[in-house]
Amino acid sequence: MRYLPKLQQLQTFQSVLLHGSIRTAAKALGQSQPGVTRSLQELEQILGISLMTRGSTGVVLTDIGRLFNSRIELILNELDRALDEIEHHIHSVSGPVTIGLSLLPILTIFPGAIKRFKTKHSTSCVTNVEGQISELLPGLRNGKLDFIICAHAPLEYLGGLIQEPLIDTKYFIYARKGHLLAHCTSLVELQDADWFLPVTKIGYYNQLEQILFKSDNDKNKSIMRGTGSAALQMVMNADYLTIATSQMIRNNFLKQELCIIQVKEMLPAAKFCLVYSSERPLTLAAKNLMHEFRLESQYYDWSEPITSATLS
Repeated sequence: MRYLPKLQQLQTFQSVLLHGSIRTAAKALGQSQPGVTRSLQELEQILGISLMTRGSTGVVLTDIGRLFNSRIELILNELDRALDEIEHHIHSVSGPVTIGLSLLPILTIFPGAIKRFKTKHSTSCVTNVEGQISELLPGLRNGKLDFIICAHAPLEYLGGLIQEPLIDTKYFIYARKGHLLAHCTSLVELQDADWFLPVTKIGYYNQLEQILFKSDNDKNKSIMRGTGSAALQMVMNADYLTIATSQMIRNNFLKQELCIIQVKEMLPAAKFCLVYSSERPLTLAAKNLMHEFRLESQYYDWSEPITSATLS
Protein backbone atom coordinates (compact mmCIF):
# COMPACT_ATOMS: atom_id res chain seq x y z
CA MET A 1 0.00 0.00 0.00
CA ARG A 2 1.32 3.42 -0.94
CA TYR A 3 1.70 5.80 2.00
CA LEU A 4 0.56 9.38 1.38
CA PRO A 5 2.37 12.36 2.90
CA LYS A 6 0.77 14.08 5.86
CA LEU A 7 -0.73 17.53 5.34
CA GLN A 8 1.62 19.00 7.96
CA GLN A 9 4.62 17.71 6.00
CA LEU A 10 3.38 19.33 2.80
CA GLN A 11 2.71 22.62 4.58
CA THR A 12 6.21 22.52 6.08
CA PHE A 13 7.70 21.85 2.64
CA GLN A 14 5.85 24.86 1.19
CA SER A 15 6.84 27.09 4.10
CA VAL A 16 10.54 26.27 3.64
CA LEU A 17 10.27 27.19 -0.04
CA LEU A 18 8.41 30.40 0.74
CA HIS A 19 10.91 31.59 3.35
CA GLY A 20 14.04 30.25 1.65
CA SER A 21 15.53 28.51 4.66
CA ILE A 22 14.67 25.98 7.33
CA ARG A 23 15.50 28.40 10.13
CA THR A 24 13.17 31.15 8.86
CA ALA A 25 10.40 28.64 8.10
CA ALA A 26 10.68 27.17 11.59
CA LYS A 27 10.28 30.63 13.10
CA ALA A 28 7.24 31.38 10.94
CA LEU A 29 5.64 28.03 11.81
CA GLY A 30 6.41 28.33 15.52
CA GLN A 31 8.43 25.11 15.42
CA SER A 32 12.01 24.14 16.18
CA GLN A 33 14.57 23.80 13.39
CA PRO A 34 15.11 20.09 14.16
CA GLY A 35 11.32 19.59 13.97
CA VAL A 36 11.11 21.19 10.52
CA THR A 37 14.16 19.23 9.31
CA ARG A 38 12.64 15.99 10.59
CA SER A 39 9.33 16.72 8.83
CA LEU A 40 11.15 17.29 5.51
CA GLN A 41 13.20 14.13 5.95
CA GLU A 42 10.05 12.08 6.63
CA LEU A 43 8.42 13.53 3.51
CA GLU A 44 11.44 12.64 1.37
CA GLN A 45 11.54 9.17 2.92
CA ILE A 46 7.87 8.56 2.04
CA LEU A 47 8.47 9.72 -1.55
CA GLY A 48 11.83 8.00 -1.86
CA ILE A 49 13.40 11.07 -3.46
CA SER A 50 15.36 14.19 -2.55
CA LEU A 51 13.17 17.30 -2.93
CA MET A 52 15.67 20.02 -2.13
CA THR A 53 19.31 20.67 -1.42
CA ARG A 54 20.42 22.72 1.55
CA GLY A 55 23.34 25.12 1.41
CA SER A 56 24.75 28.23 3.04
CA THR A 57 22.47 30.47 0.93
CA GLY A 58 19.26 28.54 1.62
CA VAL A 59 17.32 25.74 -0.02
CA VAL A 60 17.07 24.93 -3.72
CA LEU A 61 14.58 22.53 -5.29
CA THR A 62 15.82 19.51 -7.19
CA ASP A 63 14.30 18.79 -10.62
CA ILE A 64 11.90 16.29 -9.06
CA GLY A 65 11.26 18.76 -6.24
CA ARG A 66 10.06 21.36 -8.76
CA LEU A 67 7.75 18.81 -10.36
CA PHE A 68 6.38 17.80 -6.96
CA ASN A 69 5.94 21.41 -5.85
CA SER A 70 3.81 22.33 -8.89
CA ARG A 71 1.31 19.63 -7.91
CA ILE A 72 1.40 20.27 -4.18
CA GLU A 73 0.89 24.02 -4.67
CA LEU A 74 -2.32 23.31 -6.56
CA ILE A 75 -3.51 20.79 -3.96
CA LEU A 76 -2.93 23.13 -1.02
CA ASN A 77 -4.54 26.08 -2.82
CA GLU A 78 -7.58 23.95 -3.63
CA LEU A 79 -7.77 22.73 -0.03
CA ASP A 80 -7.74 26.33 1.22
CA ARG A 81 -10.58 27.16 -1.20
CA ALA A 82 -12.58 24.14 -0.06
CA LEU A 83 -12.24 25.16 3.58
CA ASP A 84 -13.15 28.75 2.74
CA GLU A 85 -16.22 27.61 0.86
CA ILE A 86 -17.38 25.37 3.71
CA GLU A 87 -16.81 28.09 6.30
CA HIS A 88 -18.62 30.73 4.31
CA HIS A 89 -21.49 28.36 3.49
CA ILE A 90 -21.97 27.63 7.19
CA HIS A 91 -22.05 31.34 8.02
CA SER A 92 -24.10 32.27 4.93
CA VAL A 93 -21.50 34.71 3.61
CA SER A 94 -19.41 34.87 0.44
CA GLY A 95 -15.85 33.65 0.23
CA PRO A 96 -12.77 35.38 -1.17
CA VAL A 97 -12.10 35.59 -4.91
CA THR A 98 -8.69 36.19 -6.50
CA ILE A 99 -8.63 37.20 -10.16
CA GLY A 100 -6.09 38.30 -12.76
CA LEU A 101 -6.83 41.20 -15.11
CA SER A 102 -4.94 43.06 -17.79
CA LEU A 103 -5.28 46.84 -18.10
CA LEU A 104 -8.31 46.94 -20.43
CA PRO A 105 -10.81 45.25 -18.06
CA ILE A 106 -9.38 47.25 -15.15
CA LEU A 107 -10.11 50.55 -16.94
CA THR A 108 -13.52 49.48 -18.26
CA ILE A 109 -15.63 46.68 -16.79
CA PHE A 110 -13.87 46.08 -13.46
CA PRO A 111 -15.52 48.91 -11.43
CA GLY A 112 -19.08 48.12 -12.57
CA ALA A 113 -18.72 44.37 -12.12
CA ILE A 114 -17.26 44.75 -8.63
CA LYS A 115 -19.91 47.26 -7.61
CA ARG A 116 -22.76 44.92 -8.52
CA PHE A 117 -20.98 41.92 -7.03
CA LYS A 118 -20.44 43.69 -3.70
CA THR A 119 -24.12 44.64 -3.42
CA LYS A 120 -24.90 40.93 -3.29
CA HIS A 121 -21.71 39.71 -1.60
CA SER A 122 -20.77 42.55 0.74
CA THR A 123 -18.48 40.40 2.91
CA SER A 124 -16.56 38.83 0.05
CA CYS A 125 -12.96 39.96 -0.41
CA VAL A 126 -11.87 40.38 -4.04
CA THR A 127 -8.16 40.51 -4.84
CA ASN A 128 -6.92 41.49 -8.30
CA VAL A 129 -3.51 40.72 -9.79
CA GLU A 130 -2.61 42.87 -12.81
CA GLY A 131 -0.69 41.33 -15.68
CA GLN A 132 -0.72 39.91 -19.18
CA ILE A 133 -1.78 36.38 -20.04
CA SER A 134 1.74 34.88 -19.95
CA GLU A 135 2.15 36.22 -16.40
CA LEU A 136 -1.32 35.19 -15.20
CA LEU A 137 -1.61 31.68 -16.64
CA PRO A 138 0.76 30.07 -14.08
CA GLY A 139 -1.34 31.48 -11.22
CA LEU A 140 -4.51 30.17 -12.85
CA ARG A 141 -3.02 26.72 -13.32
CA ASN A 142 -1.69 26.38 -9.77
CA GLY A 143 -4.98 27.51 -8.23
CA LYS A 144 -3.87 30.89 -6.91
CA LEU A 145 -6.24 32.66 -9.32
CA ASP A 146 -9.90 31.74 -9.78
CA PHE A 147 -10.09 33.17 -13.30
CA ILE A 148 -8.42 35.75 -15.52
CA ILE A 149 -9.48 38.27 -18.16
CA CYS A 150 -6.82 39.14 -20.72
CA ALA A 151 -5.90 39.10 -24.40
CA HIS A 152 -6.90 36.09 -26.48
CA ALA A 153 -4.34 33.26 -26.41
CA PRO A 154 -3.61 30.53 -29.00
CA LEU A 155 -5.14 27.13 -28.20
CA GLU A 156 -1.75 25.49 -27.62
CA TYR A 157 -1.39 27.46 -24.38
CA LEU A 158 -4.82 26.49 -23.04
CA GLY A 159 -4.67 22.81 -22.16
CA GLY A 160 -7.13 22.16 -19.31
CA LEU A 161 -8.54 25.68 -19.59
CA ILE A 162 -11.67 27.25 -21.07
CA GLN A 163 -11.31 30.49 -23.03
CA GLU A 164 -14.58 32.40 -23.38
CA PRO A 165 -14.72 35.43 -25.72
CA LEU A 166 -15.70 38.56 -23.79
CA ILE A 167 -14.55 41.80 -25.48
CA ASP A 168 -13.77 42.85 -29.06
CA THR A 169 -12.14 46.24 -29.54
CA LYS A 170 -9.22 47.95 -31.31
CA TYR A 171 -5.65 48.80 -30.43
CA PHE A 172 -3.89 52.12 -30.94
CA ILE A 173 -0.43 53.58 -30.36
CA TYR A 174 -0.27 56.08 -27.50
CA ALA A 175 2.12 58.92 -26.70
CA ARG A 176 2.27 61.88 -24.36
CA LYS A 177 0.57 64.97 -25.75
CA GLY A 178 3.24 67.12 -27.34
CA HIS A 179 5.51 64.14 -28.08
CA LEU A 180 7.78 64.80 -31.08
CA LEU A 181 6.35 61.73 -32.82
CA ALA A 182 2.69 62.47 -32.07
CA HIS A 183 1.87 63.42 -35.66
CA CYS A 184 3.66 60.54 -37.38
CA THR A 185 1.54 58.57 -39.83
CA SER A 186 3.52 55.37 -40.34
CA LEU A 187 5.00 52.60 -38.19
CA VAL A 188 8.28 53.06 -40.05
CA GLU A 189 8.63 56.49 -38.43
CA LEU A 190 8.15 54.94 -34.97
CA GLN A 191 10.47 51.96 -35.14
CA ASP A 192 13.37 53.70 -33.39
CA ALA A 193 11.22 55.27 -30.67
CA ASP A 194 11.35 54.24 -27.02
CA TRP A 195 8.66 51.60 -26.41
CA PHE A 196 7.06 50.18 -23.28
CA LEU A 197 5.29 46.90 -24.06
CA PRO A 198 3.63 44.10 -22.08
CA VAL A 199 5.64 41.20 -20.67
CA THR A 200 4.35 38.51 -23.02
CA LYS A 201 5.16 36.59 -26.18
CA ILE A 202 1.71 35.01 -26.44
CA GLY A 203 -0.85 35.93 -29.04
CA TYR A 204 -1.56 39.54 -30.00
CA TYR A 205 1.56 41.28 -28.69
CA ASN A 206 3.90 38.80 -30.32
CA GLN A 207 2.08 39.39 -33.60
CA LEU A 208 2.20 43.15 -33.04
CA GLU A 209 5.95 43.24 -32.38
CA GLN A 210 6.56 41.47 -35.67
CA ILE A 211 4.71 44.35 -37.33
CA LEU A 212 6.37 47.12 -35.32
CA PHE A 213 9.93 45.85 -35.52
CA LYS A 214 10.45 44.20 -38.87
CA SER A 215 14.18 44.81 -38.74
CA ASP A 216 16.36 42.21 -37.04
CA ASN A 217 18.62 44.95 -35.72
CA ASP A 218 17.13 45.99 -32.37
CA LYS A 219 20.35 47.29 -30.84
CA ASN A 220 19.31 50.94 -31.03
CA LYS A 221 15.76 50.39 -29.82
CA SER A 222 14.79 51.01 -26.22
CA ILE A 223 12.12 48.44 -25.39
CA MET A 224 10.98 48.09 -21.80
CA ARG A 225 8.35 45.66 -20.54
CA GLY A 226 5.96 45.57 -17.63
CA THR A 227 2.34 46.08 -16.58
CA GLY A 228 -0.13 48.46 -18.17
CA SER A 229 0.10 50.76 -15.16
CA ALA A 230 3.87 51.00 -15.55
CA ALA A 231 3.42 51.69 -19.27
CA LEU A 232 1.19 54.68 -18.50
CA GLN A 233 3.81 56.17 -16.21
CA MET A 234 6.56 55.76 -18.79
CA VAL A 235 4.42 57.26 -21.56
CA MET A 236 3.38 60.29 -19.51
CA ASN A 237 6.70 60.95 -17.78
CA ALA A 238 9.49 59.48 -19.92
CA ASP A 239 8.28 59.96 -23.52
CA TYR A 240 7.86 56.26 -24.27
CA LEU A 241 5.24 54.94 -26.69
CA THR A 242 2.92 52.08 -25.89
CA ILE A 243 0.08 50.03 -27.35
CA ALA A 244 -3.32 50.04 -25.68
CA THR A 245 -6.99 49.73 -26.52
CA SER A 246 -9.10 52.62 -27.73
CA GLN A 247 -10.93 52.81 -24.39
CA MET A 248 -7.81 54.19 -22.71
CA ILE A 249 -8.44 57.66 -24.13
CA ARG A 250 -11.96 57.76 -22.69
CA ASN A 251 -10.65 57.98 -19.16
CA ASN A 252 -11.02 61.65 -18.19
CA PHE A 253 -7.57 61.93 -16.60
CA LEU A 254 -5.74 60.02 -19.34
CA LYS A 255 -7.57 61.99 -22.03
CA GLN A 256 -5.84 65.12 -20.77
CA GLU A 257 -2.40 63.49 -20.80
CA LEU A 258 -2.31 61.15 -23.80
CA CYS A 259 -2.85 61.21 -27.54
CA ILE A 260 -3.26 58.53 -30.18
CA ILE A 261 -0.74 58.35 -33.00
CA GLN A 262 -2.74 57.61 -36.11
CA VAL A 263 -0.72 55.38 -38.39
CA LYS A 264 -1.87 54.19 -41.78
CA GLU A 265 -1.11 50.54 -41.04
CA MET A 266 -3.93 48.38 -39.71
CA LEU A 267 -3.15 46.94 -36.28
CA PRO A 268 -4.49 43.48 -35.34
CA ALA A 269 -7.92 43.44 -33.66
CA ALA A 270 -8.00 43.27 -29.88
CA LYS A 271 -9.88 40.27 -28.47
CA PHE A 272 -10.13 39.73 -24.73
CA CYS A 273 -11.37 36.57 -23.07
CA LEU A 274 -12.46 35.12 -19.76
CA VAL A 275 -10.21 32.14 -18.96
CA TYR A 276 -10.80 29.56 -16.24
CA SER A 277 -10.06 25.92 -15.48
CA SER A 278 -12.06 23.12 -17.06
CA GLU A 279 -10.73 20.67 -14.48
CA ARG A 280 -11.10 22.53 -11.20
CA PRO A 281 -14.49 23.61 -9.80
CA LEU A 282 -15.02 27.31 -9.15
CA THR A 283 -16.33 28.54 -5.82
CA LEU A 284 -19.83 30.01 -5.79
CA ALA A 285 -18.41 33.48 -5.19
CA ALA A 286 -16.05 33.14 -8.20
CA LYS A 287 -18.92 31.96 -10.42
CA ASN A 288 -21.03 34.93 -9.36
CA LEU A 289 -18.21 37.41 -10.02
CA MET A 290 -17.62 35.88 -13.45
CA HIS A 291 -21.31 36.39 -14.19
CA GLU A 292 -21.05 40.09 -13.25
CA PHE A 293 -18.10 40.53 -15.63
CA ARG A 294 -20.12 38.95 -18.43
CA LEU A 295 -23.02 41.30 -17.76
CA GLU A 296 -20.79 44.36 -17.49
CA SER A 297 -19.08 43.53 -20.79
CA GLN A 298 -22.55 43.62 -22.41
CA TYR A 299 -23.63 46.88 -20.72
CA TYR A 300 -20.38 48.79 -21.27
CA ASP A 301 -20.26 51.32 -24.12
CA TRP A 302 -17.58 49.97 -26.45
CA SER A 303 -18.12 52.58 -29.17
CA GLU A 304 -14.91 53.98 -30.61
CA PRO A 305 -13.71 57.40 -29.31
CA ILE A 306 -12.30 60.24 -31.39
CA THR A 307 -8.78 59.20 -32.36
CA SER A 308 -7.10 62.47 -33.29
CA ALA A 309 -3.56 63.06 -32.06
CA THR A 310 -4.76 66.46 -30.90
CA LEU A 311 -7.41 65.14 -28.51
CA SER A 312 -8.24 67.60 -25.76
